[in-house]
Amino acid sequence: MRLDRERLIRKLSQYFVLAAVLVGTPLLCAWLAGRVDLFEGLAAFPPRTEDWGGDPSMLWNMRKPFSWPVFIGMAAGIAAVVLPFIRRLLGPADAAPRQAGTVAPGGRMRSQTGKKDGRGGGAKAAFPWYGWLGLALGAAAWVLAWSRFAWVAPLQAHTFLPLWLAYILVMNALCVRRTGRCLMTSHPGPYAALFPVSAAFWWFFEYLNRYVWNWYYRGVEGMCAEEYVFFATCSFATVLPAVTATAEWLASFRPFSDNRLCGFVRMDVRHPMSVAAMSVAAAGGLCGIVFFPQFTFPLLWVSPLAVFLVLQVLRREATVLDGLHAGDWRLAVRFALAALICGGFWELWNVHSLAKWVYAVPYVHAFTIFEMPAVGYAGYLPFGLECAAVAAWVAPALAGIRKDNTERGR
Repeated sequence: MRLDRERLIRKLSQYFVLAAVLVGTPLLCAWLAGRVDLFEGLAAFPPRTEDWGGDPSMLWNMRKPFSWPVFIGMAAGIAAVVLPFIRRLLGPADAAPRQAGTVAPGGRMRSQTGKKDGRGGGAKAAFPWYGWLGLALGAAAWVLAWSRFAWVAPLQAHTFLPLWLAYILVMNALCVRRTGRCLMTSHPGPYAALFPVSAAFWWFFEYLNRYVWNWYYRGVEGMCAEEYVFFATCSFATVLPAVTATAEWLASFRPFSDNRLCGFVRMDVRHPMSVAAMSVAAAGGLCGIVFFPQFTFPLLWVSPLAVFLVLQVLRREATVLDGLHAGDWRLAVRFALAALICGGFWELWNVHSLAKWVYAVPYVHAFTIFEMPAVGYAGYLPFGLECAAVAAWVAPALAGIRKDNTERGR
């Protein structure tokens, strides 16, 4: 009992430090810069897009029009990072694959996925009843989201939550179908805890977006502040459960149970140079979104992860990227891909919804897939690592890992 209490205190203290850094740093920069306009935007619920003189996307696109050099440079950088991993995922496994549940020497975390069917999962099972319930709920919510039936008009601004509850049920059911287990039933307490943690988690990104306004909302103008915060919080609560369930499902496929993603590029997040680089990325992102938002907006998706990892390293705690020290990228790629899959569904269901988000991304706002500019989907990749870090922070098993020690060297 005492040990559990100590762990809870450590987790809460880490959360409050993280919150202080993520919230306080840009706020301090805005105060030092005398940016009164930012303070007005931060305090607006629902977000008051009219504060910027009308449609923000028109204003942003006039000030920061599409630029082919920026687009090509960004697309080339993304391709340079992503293509080697695609080759690994699609290529053959090495001759002597490691069993799921191990990492290369030096790894500090090990997978807990099963090994019965040779794909990283346990024995297959029938598609459970809650999966069928999820399919029915998802179909009904999808019709409701994209239609404009007058008799259900009061509900049509609130379809995000049922759509994603349905997705969560179906994805957990797919895990059972492939492996005989899922997070929702094998770890019900920690998985349930993901819902409130997820709400707090996404509110950080909403807060950081108030400095760059890369996305804003339509169809929420008629809500009062309390109504908007309540329904937004309920919707945000589905993010982490959806991504972790998708990552668990991906773990049942061969690329994440054999060794094709092992022995790859080696990185040590605990090396002083790595800690320094993450600190610079965090500071550059959190300060840059105030002073140079048109250039530093991509760091919005990197800064929270960098702060989180630096805190864990300084506190000598295990991190979700410790396996990179041995070149094991399975966990990282699995969660990055899980977030990208969820992102595809987020953008799909959003495009014709009554209450929706719209993007205004400087210099690269073109070639949209649904509402999202094509290169913008790259932001889901580091976001997936943030989801993995927070899921493991709640309970390591939710990220499919087992911590050998709570502190390095213990």
